[in-house]
Parts: sequence; structure tokens; C-alpha cells
Amino acid sequence: MTVWRPSEITLLIACLGLVPSVTAAEVFDLGGMYTYHYRDGRYADWGDYALHGARIAIREANESGLLGDDKVRLSRENTIDYHCWPENAAKMAETLMQKDILVLTGADCSGPAVEIARVAARYEVPVISNGANASSLSSAEEFPWFVRVVTPSEAYEGYLVDVAAHIGVSEIGYLHTTDAWGLGARRVIHDYAQRRDITIAREFGFPRDTEYTTLESYLSEIKDAGIRHIIMTGPTPDTVTVFRGLHRLGMNKPGYTFYAAEMISADEDSEAVEGSLGYFAPMTMLVESQELAHFREQLERRLGRAVDPNSKAFFYGALSYDHILAVAHAIRAIRNDDKPVNRANMMVYLRAMNFAGATGRISLVPGTNDRANMPVQIFNSHGFKADGKTVKFVPVGRVDPDSGELILDQSAIMWPGSTRIAPFR
Repeated sequence: MTVWRPSEITLLIACLGLVPSVTAAEVFDLGGMYTYHYRDGRYADWGDYALHGARIAIREANESGLLGDDKVRLSRENTIDYHCWPENAAKMAETLMQKDILVLTGADCSGPAVEIARVAARYEVPVISNGANASSLSSAEEFPWFVRVVTPSEAYEGYLVDVAAHIGVSEIGYLHTTDAWGLGARRVIHDYAQRRDITIAREFGFPRDTEYTTLESYLSEIKDAGIRHIIMTGPTPDTVTVFRGLHRLGMNKPGYTFYAAEMISADEDSEAVEGSLGYFAPMTMLVESQELAHFREQLERRLGRAVDPNSKAFFYGALSYDHILAVAHAIRAIRNDDKPVNRANMMVYLRAMNFAGATGRISLVPGTNDRANMPVQIFNSHGFKADGKTVKFVPVGRVDPDSGELILDQSAIMWPGSTRIAPFR
């Protein structure tokens, strides 16, 4: 009779394929392209909060058991401050994609995100964005390695026109940048203006970071034409420049109304804040939930101070937190299906994301790169807070998610010229 040693029995069973496979724990490296400084060196609080939100989500994913024994990692050497600027964005992304990263995160500005998404298709590396909302990025066919946890600009900029129509505006001046986002927003503004029978009496398109004197000349022409209602769609630095021009030209006064696609940051200079007083901006509506309260608590703990939940920075932090959780949930789902965690599978599973995040339910519209069912609210700038240093935004309206109807509380609005009296009665 043959006597088998335990080690020989184990080897025999393994050879027969009877031993269940045990997947070794792995550390998955992420790449990150975030904006915590603009190209001119100014601090971008919203981009800084986005990076903090990402790091909070990474820590929680690693410590909560969501990933089992696996870990995700965003090292400093794999994190680039790309200044929200298109130039060299593709090359920066390429340096990260040539490394052993699983997913590229951040990519929060539309112009650079278009370039990053094109490089991603060459290298077949998933890119998930927490903020790039250019309408051109909606196409899963054109950008098959890109997804985002925000809706396209059509869900935002059009409501600026709706607000104008709601209060009786019939004629506007329009300024926009000519990058991917600005041109996409232009199509939206023109479409909504036509729907609302609003005339675009003067329009100026210009490259990002156009010098102040040029933008002031455009505003002067609008002013001289007697146009009192102005819409601006473009990145924050250009929006701030426009507001500085409104201040210097003395246009922030009763009878005017202003609308911009971007909320300005909390720490902008006094000219920008005073020039923007009373303007309207669209933003994601954050619904109170345990997930949102938890994120706010963790962000305040990380920063060591209270945060303004109505600030642009807080919104971007929450969206960034969610886009990292989307990566973690995808890894877990791949593991649960006993598949290898690689770039190709990550792209498939990111498109199937469906979980409750700080900003609400996170899922995509089938066949697109866009988030589904993302509610929108309207903010109104009330100028400086009591501290005289930071800008105060107040929610004054929302869009009904079912009907698409704009609901505006005019009693809460501060109008240009620091008046509570609406320009139309």
C-alpha cells in the first residue's frame, strides 16, 4: 500500500485543479492631475479641496474593508499640479500613463481633459474626472477611456438663460472662452436664448487667459450699447477678469444683472468680489445625507477648520471624494466577479458604477460618459462675508429634477449694486 505524505497530497490536489485559487492582495497605483495653483501661481482653493477629498476617499477605501486586503495609492510622484491648463496637459498625462498606474484621476478642467482623454485612448488607461463638464466629452465613442461624475454643461449653463428669462431679461451681452468648454457652452447659451426669445445683442469669444485690457474693451462696448445684462461662460480666471472689469467700469449697479458658469473662489481680490456682487451661478445640488455629513466632517477634520458648504471648493472636494470611491467600488466589483484588476476591466466596471456618494447617487447615463440624475441649484453672490475677506454665496433657486422647471426664490436674491430691488417689477 502506498502511503502519501501530506505535502504530496496537497501537490496532487493542486495538480488536479481542486484547490481554490487565492488572489494575492495588491496595491493599485493611481495617477492624479489636480489644480491647486493656477498658471500664474495663484492658489486654487477648489483644486486643493479636490485633492484633499481624493486623499480622504483613498484612506477610507483602504481602512474600511471596502477593498478587502487590497489598497489604492496616490503617491506624490504620481500627482501633478497641471494648473487647469491645456498646454502640456497631454504630455503630463503621458508621463503618468507610461507608469504602472491603474487609473488617472482628477482631470477636473474641460480643455485639458479633452487632451488627457485622447492620450488615454492611445495608452488604454481609464481616466475619471471629478469636474470636466464640456459637452464634447459626453461621447463614449469619441472618448472610450474617459468617464466623469458630473453632467455635461448643457445641464448647467442653460439655466443661466432661464434665470434671465424668469426675471424679464430680453437682451444680453455674452462673453465666452474659445476652449472646448467655452465653445460647448456657447452652443447651449445660443440654444436657450432662442428658446426664451432673448436676443444676444453683443457677443465676444476669446482665448483663455486673454489680457485684461481686451476684456475691458469688450465690456465697454456692451456698456456703451446700453446692454445691462451679461452672461459669461469660461474658466474661473477669465471669469474673475471679467468681474474686475465690471467693477472698474462702474457696471455693478442697480438695473444690471450678471450670470456666470463658474462660482468664483472664496479668496478672490476685492475688485472681483465687488464686481461680481449679485451674480448668478449654477452648481450641483447637494442633498443632505449621511454620506455628505460624513464627508464634511472628515474634510473639516483634515483641514483643521470649518468649511463653507456653499463654496465652490466644498463642491469640488465632495465630487473628488466620490470619483475616488467610484474607483474603489469598481475594484471591489471586479474582485467579486473573480476577474483580474487591470485597466481594461476597470474601464468596463467604471461604466457600471452605481453607489451612494457624498453628492448623491453616482451612476452614468448608458452609452455616455456622463453622470445621470445630477440635480442643479442656482447660487447668488452676496459679496463679502462679515469677515470682509471671503465671498458669500447663497442658494436662491433649484431645478426640479423631474420636470426640469426652474424654481427661484426672488426674496433671497441680492442684486448688483447691493440692492434687494429687482431690476424688473
